[in-house]
Amino acid sequence: MSFADMTVRGFLDQLASQSPAPGGGSASAVAGAMGVGLAAMVAGLTDKSEMSAEDASRVDAIRHRSKRLMEALLRCADDDTAAFGEVMRAFKLPKSTDEEKRARREAIQLALKGAVSAPRSTLELAAEGMQMAAYMAESGNPNAASDAGVGALLLDTAMGGAIFNMQINLGSIKDQEFVAEMESEIDRFAKVRDELRQRAVRSVTRRIGS
Repeated sequence: MSFADMTVRGFLDQLASQSPAPGGGSASAVAGAMGVGLAAMVAGLTDKSEMSAEDASRVDAIRHRSKRLMEALLRCADDDTAAFGEVMRAFKLPKSTDEEKRARREAIQLALKGAVSAPRSTLELAAEGMQMAAYMAESGNPNAASDAGVGALLLDTAMGGAIFNMQINLGSIKDQEFVAEMESEIDRFAKVRDELRQRAVRSVTRRIGS
């Protein structure tokens, strides 16, 4: 069953179980989907009548894009758990002969790359969502500024969790070109994350008067 089809309690029960999956990667993607949902809510509560045409169009775009983005992040939650399963299956492959050992090593490396690619997708989608939440914190309904801020913080968590899950798997990958490429991506998105988090927090703090 897809995590998108579970109840909140059902997902939390699986998360709290002794099974190693779903884990932090899937939880990060779900947090990101929740953050996008809050950004969409604030967009829906925002009066566009006093906005410029450009700003009103951006609010409409957030509303339009948010549903697809939430669905994509929920798919990332499924993909992350599936990728972990592939890693576990690869480690369980037979290793009695040299040929089996070689095939097992190759399967493990391929599976580990998949376990990096899944949170890499979460990272990119969460960054897009965080752009939305930061904008709504700045320009959305001031009475819902705290909601936009919570959305931004959830997306910040999604990005940070995705980075952790990429890093833990990169440490076991032999393909140094792949590792270098992913580390460069991590650095790039980490800068985006810091900038957007600071922007959202400043906006919320200013608008709620704290």
